[in-house]
Amino acid sequence: MPASPLRVHLALITVSLLFGGNYVFTKRILAAVPPQSWVLFRIVMATAFLVPLALWLRPRRPWPKGRLWLGLLVASVFGVALNQVLFTEGMARTTPEHSAVVNACIPIWTLLVAVLARQERLGLLRVAAILCALGGVFYLLGVDRMLLGGTAVVQPGATVLGDVLTMLNGVAFAIHLVLMRRLTREVDPWLATATLFAMGVLLIGAWSGPHVEAAHTEALLAAPTIWFALYAVLFATILTYLLNTWALRHAHSSQVALYINVQPLVAAVLNWSMGADAPGHRFYVALGCVAFGLWLQTRAARSGIG
Repeated sequence: MPASPLRVHLALITVSLLFGGNYVFTKRILAAVPPQSWVLFRIVMATAFLVPLALWLRPRRPWPKGRLWLGLLVASVFGVALNQVLFTEGMARTTPEHSAVVNACIPIWTLLVAVLARQERLGLLRVAAILCALGGVFYLLGVDRMLLGGTAVVQPGATVLGDVLTMLNGVAFAIHLVLMRRLTREVDPWLATATLFAMGVLLIGAWSGPHVEAAHTEALLAAPTIWFALYAVLFATILTYLLNTWALRHAHSSQVALYINVQPLVAAVLNWSMGADAPGHRFYVALGCVAFGLWLQTRAARSGIG
């Protein structure tokens, strides 16, 4: 039975609201816990919930064989390990507003990767979408000032390195999405989820393990950090994944992409309400450029004119 449009829109707006809050709360967590420790805590806690759920919900299908295991490993490297590590390391070096705007370009990176993988074709409208979104990100970073001899990033608390790491996080996740588009034709999505997260724990553990200390656990369990951490795991990881999985069955991917633009606004308002400075005009100009780029991309997808 198809879901009502209202329920689909409510699911998508809820996902964007939760993700928007995640940027702000993750920044607070990283003020108390190093990135290496937090990314391991987050993936372990999320895996402890999602893997049993995925195994319970999956149909009775055989486990993947042969080359599918290699494909799932590669997808886990990009979609879990690199995605989480690069996001967390980037978030430690930039602001929630910058991170949210840069991550709003994930549909653009996905289009580029799909074109390179020959899953999509690139036409004039999509080229315009890519250039518009990139222009917004470059303006946010202050590349125009840098070309004139000034400094690049102009918002306090943001750095070029942090924003570049965040951008690489988006590219890694885009590669993951393109890989999963192929793999889920042969592997049940729930079974793939369980496998990806289990592999992700091992991959991230190998990177984070040497840096984790007992003091980091104590800091994470202290208030208010523990409440931010529970939000990041329960709401911004588990609930958003489940809602996104459900919504994607009843909505076009282009519709889902446009809702990403809500996240930077949520991050900006919430961060400001918690005492941070309000973002400057570059934030809104960049957000507008990214939003227009996504609109061009969805129009190209709907019209089929590329």
